[in-house]
Amino acid sequence: MSFKISIIIPIHNVEDYIEKAFSSVKSQTLGFKNLEVIMVDDASTDKSGKIIDEYANKYSNCFAFHLEDNTGSAGIPRNVAMAHASSPYIMFLDPDDYYEDNACELLYDEITKEDIDIVFGNRIENKGNILKIRNNDWFSGKTFVENIDENMKLLSLSPALSGKIIRKDFLEKNKIEFVPNIPGQDTIFVYEVFFNAKGIKYLPNECIYIYVFRESSITNNITLKYINGTMKGSKIKHDLFLKYGKEFYIKNIFRGFLNYLLPKILFSNFSTKEEFEKVLIEMDWFIKKNVKYANNPKNDELKLFFSLMVTKDIENILRYKRIMNANKHKIHSISMEKNKLKNKLKIYENHKIIKYLDKMIKIFK
Repeated sequence: MSFKISIIIPIHNVEDYIEKAFSSVKSQTLGFKNLEVIMVDDASTDKSGKIIDEYANKYSNCFAFHLEDNTGSAGIPRNVAMAHASSPYIMFLDPDDYYEDNACELLYDEITKEDIDIVFGNRIENKGNILKIRNNDWFSGKTFVENIDENMKLLSLSPALSGKIIRKDFLEKNKIEFVPNIPGQDTIFVYEVFFNAKGIKYLPNECIYIYVFRESSITNNITLKYINGTMKGSKIKHDLFLKYGKEFYIKNIFRGFLNYLLPKILFSNFSTKEEFEKVLIEMDWFIKKNVKYANNPKNDELKLFFSLMVTKDIENILRYKRIMNANKHKIHSISMEKNKLKNKLKIYENHKIIKYLDKMIKIFK
């Protein structure tokens, strides 16, 4: 049987989420029978493996594979799934996210009509059951480029795979696959796709899937192993940009990742001198690169934290962490109110309130 799209779902300890993700695939307006669903279990310790076996036994277009040992990231499971994919196009779905009903049909129609290598859309973000469409201010309508050099801002969009459809023969021709055993391998994969693609189309006004924020996900757990992996990933990204002659843009990529990583470290469980010495050793290369690129974090509390990391002032790093962690909820609450007022001030332009709230945040520090 021939399928239009192979949908790849990496599985690891998601017994509470996989049913919703799978149901969203079954509900696709393109027709469930036109979809090849490939699920690869990364040595789950819950019932996830059993659940996907049930799907595979029940539906002839569903296939379940099992890895004996846990690999620690979704890269190897995705590579295994791609090796088994038989459709001309590939899509991905994280098991704790779920598709909009017309996701596959919309992307399939666009990529076949344009005869290009990749099409992708926007997403709805679900955080604490509050739904919000991701805002991408640089793009107001459909964007098409022959190659990434025509609009490098596309590299600043979310690298998440769930909103993308990619030609399988394009991936095979360029030998593009996931780097194993590191966090953020999806980012590296997407960059390599963009650097090689002949024809890229972005649909900012079309929401393809719902991204669910989950506190226990890999990207929300900060350990020394995670930092080690992200630093390896950063070096791979740096070398990838050099390989394709795009070093001038790596500054923006590193600045974005700096703003992503610093809050996680600031509010992490690292609390001793020994722990932070190891953190600084792991991050030394990345910190020096950001200093070289004159990258600064986006807000004052992170700027101060980063400056302490640059000077390796561990005593004050720990002191600052204790203060910030003790007042975390107060600061978050004030920041939330500040953001709400910022939206209102787009109409009323009352900047005095914003300045007042900035002072309040500094008091709580």
